[in-house]
Amino acid sequence: MKNNQIFQKSPLVLLLFVFAIGLVSCSSEPTLQSYFVEKSEDPNFISLTLPASILNIAVDSLEADQKEALATLKKLNVLVFRNTQKDPSVFDMESKTVVKILSTSSYTELMKLKAEAYQGSVSYLGSEEALKELIVYAKGGEEGFVLIRVMGDGMNPKYLKPFLEALQSSKASIDDFKGLLPDLGL
Repeated sequence: MKNNQIFQKSPLVLLLFVFAIGLVSCSSEPTLQSYFVEKSEDPNFISLTLPASILNIAVDSLEADQKEALATLKKLNVLVFRNTQKDPSVFDMESKTVVKILSTSSYTELMKLKAEAYQGSVSYLGSEEALKELIVYAKGGEEGFVLIRVMGDGMNPKYLKPFLEALQSSKASIDDFKGLLPDLGL
């Protein structure tokens, strides 16, 4: 009878074992996407998804490589943390969380950004031949930070320079953004 009792209990034991393995194997580390989703409801953050067309770049005047680079861009997810409470502990916690996420092995840093009181980085997710997304992180003093996920199809690091050159010819103005940001106080 003991063998029969073990056999009857073994499906439960097996199920518990599989469940325990699943818990151990699941990463509890946040991803950039989960951070965006979580913070989109936080009143300290402003979350926007913008189409690439908001950049208002005159495609006709671009070089072939600039057109090719621009064609890969689809949308921008923007997350802005405004340190309106001037609480250094909240700002430090949020910026450390972003830096921790970006320092995981999933993201590759392309370059560091630094200008006066502002600093940040440009990183990517994916491989050198096929970027899944380009991430720009910039923070300024104790004011806050911005996190931008540039997403597209067929993005490649070789397009970074042509894209930045194309961006310089953008005809976007602050008026283009006013309709998107009516109550944000920006």
